[in-house]
Amino acid sequence: MKIASLLSKISATATGAVAGLLLATSAHAGLNDLRGAWINVDDSTRGITKVVIGGEGAHPTLNTWGACHPNDCDWGEVSAMPLASSVSASPLSAERIMARYDKSHATSLVSAYLHGDKLIIENATDFKDGRTDTFYRYTLKRMPVSIPPIIQPNPILPLLPLLPLLPVESNLDQLEGAWINIDDDTRGVTKIRVVVDGAAVKVKAWGSCHPTDCNWGWTQGIPLTDSVGAHPTTAKRIMAKWDQGFATRTMVLKRYGHKLIAEVTTVYNDGRSDRFNTYIFR
Repeated sequence: MKIASLLSKISATATGAVAGLLLATSAHAGLNDLRGAWINVDDSTRGITKVVIGGEGAHPTLNTWGACHPNDCDWGEVSAMPLASSVSASPLSAERIMARYDKSHATSLVSAYLHGDKLIIENATDFKDGRTDTFYRYTLKRMPVSIPPIIQPNPILPLLPLLPLLPVESNLDQLEGAWINIDDDTRGVTKIRVVVDGAAVKVKAWGSCHPTDCNWGWTQGIPLTDSVGAHPTTAKRIMAKWDQGFATRTMVLKRYGHKLIAEVTTVYNDGRSDRFNTYIFR
């Protein structure tokens, strides 16, 4: 099947019986609503198991994982194309994204859009090895999170129905995703991007600047576990550090319900008073 045929198949699906649902449920969705970490509602799926939608502004990215044994296969992070409702609409208002994965044995076109509080993933694959081309649709939900002990005295009990959906090494994964400050007028950290690959972590942050936010760049994240003998993937906190010349910033990240908490210590090298700030992200 040619790429044009794959595009036609996806287009036909969107304009068929599903189109009415899309218009009804995603009319107010945009790129920021799509961003985040999503996991398949079917823990036995043999297809796409989870995705992370990230990127900056009108330039989304898509990281996809497929079912493999013993661990899911990471397809990698690629640039995605925002698909808006009209040619005059802002890309930020796009209700759907599409990304292309070129592999040695196949080319896959993956699109994502919201349906209510779920993310719908459509995957059209053009095989190069003689196999029949395929098209699958998956339903994903936002990655489940633990309930803080301060809210729930025995947090494991309400999580029992969700345990089959959680990755085996889930603690560090729960910090992954694209996060935005709940305070639109903050003069501090505006956005954070966390990428987790096993025990390896990368963190990117942006600070409030004019006319566009200042990109601090990627830095290595350090998983902080509860004991010296614990595996890094059990860490519930991540520490990241940026040396910006005029200042050194150390950030500790942790989950609190559906929010990400960032505690930032800034040590200035230019005579200004050092600072400690706490920011909340969604």
